[in-house]
Amino acid sequence: MADDHQPDLLRSGFGDYLSRRKGEILEQWLISVQSDPNLRIADTLTEPLLKDHIPDLLEAFADFLRSGDPATRDDTRQTASLHGAQRWGQGYSIKELMLEIYRLRKVMFQEVVNFAAGQPGELSVLSAACGFVDAFLNDLECRSVERFAEESESGLRKSNAARLGLIRTVSHELRNMLNSVGFAIMRLEGAEPEEMESVRGILERNSTHMKEVLDDLLDLSMVLSRQTSVKLAAFEPSVLLNLVDLGYRHLAETKGLRFGASIKPSLDSIFSDELKIRQITENLVSNAIKYTPAGEVHVSFEDLGPEWWAIVVQDTGVGIAKEDREHIFSEFYQVKSESPLRGSGLGLAIVTGLVDLLNGSIHLESELNNGSVFKVLLPRIRTAQSDNHAGQAQSGAG
Repeated sequence: MADDHQPDLLRSGFGDYLSRRKGEILEQWLISVQSDPNLRIADTLTEPLLKDHIPDLLEAFADFLRSGDPATRDDTRQTASLHGAQRWGQGYSIKELMLEIYRLRKVMFQEVVNFAAGQPGELSVLSAACGFVDAFLNDLECRSVERFAEESESGLRKSNAARLGLIRTVSHELRNMLNSVGFAIMRLEGAEPEEMESVRGILERNSTHMKEVLDDLLDLSMVLSRQTSVKLAAFEPSVLLNLVDLGYRHLAETKGLRFGASIKPSLDSIFSDELKIRQITENLVSNAIKYTPAGEVHVSFEDLGPEWWAIVVQDTGVGIAKEDREHIFSEFYQVKSESPLRGSGLGLAIVTGLVDLLNGSIHLESELNNGSVFKVLLPRIRTAQSDNHAGQAQSGAG
């Protein structure tokens, strides 16, 4: 990162200077990024999310200049790599990532000029400090862009594999429905009036089911291909829960079910994609009502501490057998059941995709004929690395 032949005094002095000026450097960089018309994505992030690993990188760089310890340099490179992964998760393009590093470069070189000004041998100091900063920023750019590209390639491979699987399964599903429609049409010829009602019912059910499959398929394909953007903003979860309550309480009570909705008062604010969280909640609540013939459906928003919260949907419905639980979140998977109810087989796959987009995790507890509990763990502030710790939140939540 820096030339080991440079005088230790100059290096350590520049390191001390950068450490003292870190706050001002960050402030100038934030202003530069937020005023750049080509970095509009910065407007969608809170200041802590926008800063991301930059404060740690600046401090690690200053530490390296003061100590010359190679381990500090390795830490800096690892942090730069995490920064690239974070920006990919936040929806940056690779152009935007490089542009924000360019903005940091401009601010840092101005600091070099300020540091060298008035010192003995000003030009030599300026040249040496420029070399330190240039090597640091080249490392930052190289490591973060490399990790960004790796994350992007991995996401593309997963998306392509999922898309091929969808093509196969949806073709099979639609063919079955069309065969049923064709059979019903054949029965229309010479059918008696009472038989016409039966045929009409077949046509209506299959028409409704095909529309449901195609609508859900569109939602799922957008989630899997990441064509749906994550729109981050602060919102009150209590307001969202009230909307879910208003939308589904009547549906449950019409079916003769008790319906409950509750939230911990301490869960007063979330920074995430409100629309996607509502879609997750409504999908789970709708499923619970559909597969609960009697009893109760309850949805709650739980506070799991300063970093995590949970959506919990409980029901007293038909439950899920042990052999079905590991497949329940797969596309088009439907449990073996005597129930006449049939969905698209995509609802829980859509939920899983949305939860993944928001860096959360989903967990299921269920027994056949004894109801189900779906728990979705989500970060209170959505970041690219939150999913690495979802298991810790689960264990902490009990």
